[in-house]
Amino acid sequence: MSEDSTQQKAAHTTSLARKWVIKMAVFLIVLVGFGIYGLYDAIIAYPNRGENSASWHLHQYLLKADEARLLESDLGVPEGMTAREHMADIEDRLNELTQTAAGNSFRAREAAAEIARYHWLNSLGVLGRLSEERVASDIGDRPSDKLAELDAEWSNTTEQPKPLASYDIPVQWAFVVVGLGGGGLLLLHMLRTASRKYTWDPSEMRLGLPGGVSIVPGDVEVFDRRKWDKFLVFLKIKSEHPQLGGQEVKLDLYQYEPLEEWYLAMHRHERPEDLIEEDEDEGESGGGEESDTESETQESEQHPRPEPTGS
Repeated sequence: MSEDSTQQKAAHTTSLARKWVIKMAVFLIVLVGFGIYGLYDAIIAYPNRGENSASWHLHQYLLKADEARLLESDLGVPEGMTAREHMADIEDRLNELTQTAAGNSFRAREAAAEIARYHWLNSLGVLGRLSEERVASDIGDRPSDKLAELDAEWSNTTEQPKPLASYDIPVQWAFVVVGLGGGGLLLLHMLRTASRKYTWDPSEMRLGLPGGVSIVPGDVEVFDRRKWDKFLVFLKIKSEHPQLGGQEVKLDLYQYEPLEEWYLAMHRHERPEDLIEEDEDEGESGGGEESDTESETQESEQHPRPEPTGS
């Protein structure tokens, strides 16, 4: 007996609607997938692309430096300057260097090497890895050996690898925030929604709300269906209700089932005139042959056929 009572009680508690759960799950998968994709790009794919571009630019710089016979000189950051200050200094002279580099003189080759150096430093800056230590590490103690190493790596490459734009990695981190952050918020919303339960006592037509308060049809002053198309209804509670008097209770019929069935039972019990058209439509669509059969039966009962008389 107690087991039957437990099953009956469970049958009168809402559960999450299957359609809503599927919809939220799809959104969650899309957001988390979007965030993971952005995270992969931000910490692996784009940094690797940036390193590839920086390596190519370093190769170009060392080639130009070799043509200008600068490989045996100090190619590190000048003393008294940071790597960024050094790059900014070259950037300020880019127009002048571009004009000077037009030609084949020794000075032109030096200017071409400076321009190539700027592009290499800038590729490290876009990557967020420009520093005096990184410059010294990339060039090494013997620039000629580094050039030979890069020759072997880039000798068969005819096209410049796709460079990294300054906004590429920040945009990917924005995707991470939107995807994983939005997914986290959506998951919290799903858990919060799942934690809320509505209960139903059919003997009293009593609807239990999350938080322990309950209402019966007689407690409702207005059944407001202004957002019925969005599966939302609003119940204006009469002022006499001890806890909810004068307040408006919103029911989301899309998230919980069978909440819509319970709501309609309350509305139909208290204000049947509001649902006359819906009930008539349901009757017309669901009556069918059974209604015809019932009407024929009733007619035959009211007007029975006469018994045949003997000859």
